[in-house]
Amino acid sequence: MAVLLLECARADFANEPVEVEAVRQALQAQLGMAASQIDALMSAAVETASTAVSLHGPIARLNAELSPDSKRELMHWLWRVACADGRIDAHEEHLLRKLADLLHLPHSDFIRTKLSATQNEV
Repeated sequence: MAVLLLECARADFANEPVEVEAVRQALQAQLGMAASQIDALMSAAVETASTAVSLHGPIARLNAELSPDSKRELMHWLWRVACADGRIDAHEEHLLRKLADLLHLPHSDFIRTKLSATQNEV
């Protein structure tokens, strides 16, 4: 989860602290970890993302472990990260479309989570 959230934050090629904070909030909300645990998890996720040649490993694990409802919740948080800086970059949207497909989420869930996340930001 952390790897995908961080990849979303980096997708627009801008280092926005507000997007990184959205990743922290998502991990806190999803996992209920202490701040020091979140820091360690994010460091490990950065290392994994920087050495990975694809997202196949994290995606396969999420597909094996998450329910459809949990995948929708993850997609909602991915959208929240993407729009944390006040706009959704084309690279971010492309990544999230690809992730929705890889997570086997129907297009209707992709759109519904986008609308939900963007309406929460307004």
